Amino acid sequence: MSVADWGFRVYNCIVMNRTLSPGSVWGQIDIPASKSQTIHALLIALFARGVSTITNPLFCSDTQACLDFCRKLGASISFSGNTLTVDSSNLEPRDGLEIDCKNSGTTLYFATALACTLGVDISFTGDESLRQRPARALLSSLNDLGANVDTKAETAPYSVCGPLLGGHTSIRCMTGQFLNALLLASPLARQDVTIDVHLLKEKTAVRTTEIWLEKQNIEFMRGRDMTHYTIRGNQFYRPLEADINGDFSLAAFFFCAAAITGSTITVTHLDAKSSQADRTILDILANMGCSIRSEGHQVTLTGPSSRLKAVDIDLGGTPDLLPALAVTSCFASGPVRLLNVTHNVVKGSKERSSTIAQNINELGGKAQVLYDSLVVYPISSFTGNTSVRSFGDPRIVMAMALASLKCPKGLTIEDCECVEMTFPSFFDKFAAIKA
Repeated sequence: MSVADWGFRVYNCIVMNRTLSPGSVWGQIDIPASKSQTIHALLIALFARGVSTITNPLFCSDTQACLDFCRKLGASISFSGNTLTVDSSNLEPRDGLEIDCKNSGTTLYFATALACTLGVDISFTGDESLRQRPARALLSSLNDLGANVDTKAETAPYSVCGPLLGGHTSIRCMTGQFLNALLLASPLARQDVTIDVHLLKEKTAVRTTEIWLEKQNIEFMRGRDMTHYTIRGNQFYRPLEADINGDFSLAAFFFCAAAITGSTITVTHLDAKSSQADRTILDILANMGCSIRSEGHQVTLTGPSSRLKAVDIDLGGTPDLLPALAVTSCFASGPVRLLNVTHNVVKGSKERSSTIAQNINELGGKAQVLYDSLVVYPISSFTGNTSVRSFGDPRIVMAMALASLKCPKGLTIEDCECVEMTFPSFFDKFAAIKA
């Protein structure tokens, strides 16, 4: 199967509803690769201007959007078995390229910054949801660093043109992807870059980008608490051989399924020592009373025989865990406060905190959105509505599949084809572990 064939299948999926029955889970599943790591590897390979190989990448519509960007800039991409080969030896990006990032915020932000290191005009857009995600802070910083961008643009569509000259910028990062984008592009600037960071959500996710830079021998210095960076300019990326590990943010839904049903699940293709921010799901569920065992590249979790412990959970660095943990918290011994969740406004659905709370409440649970937190109150099961909306958000879909385990009358998830953006095989894997 070619990458192009796979992309056609994803983008032409039909609108679908899914009706799921209650139950518990049991067994073992292999989790797909990390989306963020796959996109990091693709873009570094693209700008390395050589031949790179990426083993075990994630194929979903978000990574397809990144692949499309790579091709439009002139990379040759082939797919054999579980390995992607990216040949960027002869990049010849032309002026006036139009890039459709679909629903991939990571691709939009990273590609925008990296495109500023080229000497051509490139425009970016995306689907309706992506065109609502803020971009002005990133564009303003790129302008500070010498790129020609529309600083009045709040969201896509917009255009950018390089080169990236270097210099100094200050930025408030309501999403860590802004800083990740600047860190990836800055080594390719003509002069050194300094970045003052006055607000930073998702610090752990930024550490993931730092590790990619370190593997590439990129010279940079980080100030205390990630408030200041200095990146040497006029550097270059090298062709890579990358093996992409499983995605903890996707594995979280299966771990949470075992947690709320007192069941046991083993997830393979995971690195328990991974730098992925969402690896913290293991620590969170352990604090809530789950038993966890790691061996090699697999992690086994067993939920408690009684209710989960009620704890406060800080999601400031791990916003993608919000939907799964919001549903899971319904089955704790008392109220659970999910803290630092305001930056979920730039994730998936327009306001993820509100949409997951709305669905929980419609199902018969109780969730309250406060200024910077989501408070979830305990219930025994969901006895309200028997259908919910997806809001076009893959993680809302997966969280509602998790909720179905505790819906005595079953649950229909409407318009859940959006799960293809992130985890095309989710429903097959979810069905495979139903006990």
